[in-house]
Amino acid sequence: MDTDGSRSARAALVAALDIVDAPPAERFERIVRIARDLFDVRFSYVNLLDDTLLHTLTPNVPGEAVAGPLEWSFCQLTVQRPGPTVISDTAADPRTADLPGVASRGIRFYAGVPLTMPGDLAIGSLCLMDVEPREFSPQDEAALIDLGRWTEQALAKGLHHDRLLEVVEALAPQPVHVPGYRLAGISVPYGDVSGDVHDWTVADDAVTFTLADIMGKEQPAALLAAGLRAALRQHGDLDPVDAVAAVEPRTSEDLGRASAFATVFHSRLTPSTGRVDFVDAGHGLVLHLHADGTSVIRRSRDLPLGLHPEGVPFRSGSLVLEPGDTLIVASDGALDLGDGTIDTLTDIGQTLRRAPSTEAFLETVRLRAAEHAEDDVTVAVLARDAD
Repeated sequence: MDTDGSRSARAALVAALDIVDAPPAERFERIVRIARDLFDVRFSYVNLLDDTLLHTLTPNVPGEAVAGPLEWSFCQLTVQRPGPTVISDTAADPRTADLPGVASRGIRFYAGVPLTMPGDLAIGSLCLMDVEPREFSPQDEAALIDLGRWTEQALAKGLHHDRLLEVVEALAPQPVHVPGYRLAGISVPYGDVSGDVHDWTVADDAVTFTLADIMGKEQPAALLAAGLRAALRQHGDLDPVDAVAAVEPRTSEDLGRASAFATVFHSRLTPSTGRVDFVDAGHGLVLHLHADGTSVIRRSRDLPLGLHPEGVPFRSGSLVLEPGDTLIVASDGALDLGDGTIDTLTDIGQTLRRAPSTEAFLETVRLRAAEHAEDDVTVAVLARDAD
């Protein structure tokens, strides 16, 4: 039964897919081409149904209507039952004889299978139509069901992708207020999601600041990065060297299984003094901009997680952010913004000095990364206000 509640839920899920008004997608076009050839029918469609309209994702010819009233459609019947709906002669069936498609388009045969999403909610149909009545065997029904499952996977892929982007966005650090300091950052993925992660948390007497770069791109690297972020957050009350030592065994195990490694800069700022204690595990892309115009690149002395020798302690480092000083930490993709050498880090620092604000600087990074980078790019800034 297609109730008002199911229609509302269906409409919400169709809206979340965000594909109704998009150009025809090849992943659906391929399915309907195969369906037309396999069943030797004139028409095949992938349709989505919201609360009032049927939306066709695969018009058969340019200019064909891609939306119409739900009550005029054959597919309104399909979503009301779990299996295939087959109407061998639409003109002889009282459910369809008066539909506009029978009179205006001469549709005399219909077969459709519902497309369901999580919760067994039918949100659309894969259907076949022809201008002559015909029989449809049990073998034909089984083949149509298989094509329907394929279509559901294509829809779910898009939904999973959108959900993944939501999760990644939710993992981005929220703005924080630390009197006398500014923290900001930007991550520009090479694809849809990034293997970089930057993070900060604020306690009463300290700010924990992290940037990590997982070898690789896209979803596998992003999942490993999210896991590393969560592990370090669990040990946010420890000094950086102790926190990294605590997460290293299990993290290295995960990275090893994925044939990956992670460079990590993990630090703790004491706002009252400007002292930054840190561990640099193979990262080495840290630029300390001094208020007097000079700068120093802080290089790493330890190997990345996943490559660090077992049982060898990580070395701690420290620096002091004097009033007017800034710390820039970047992933190695940021080197693509220049000539690919470590000198690019100094150039990035000069860009920040010339920028009217930190926000303007990060926007410049975003634009340059979108144009030039061939890897994920993350740049984070920790700045102490001048007196």
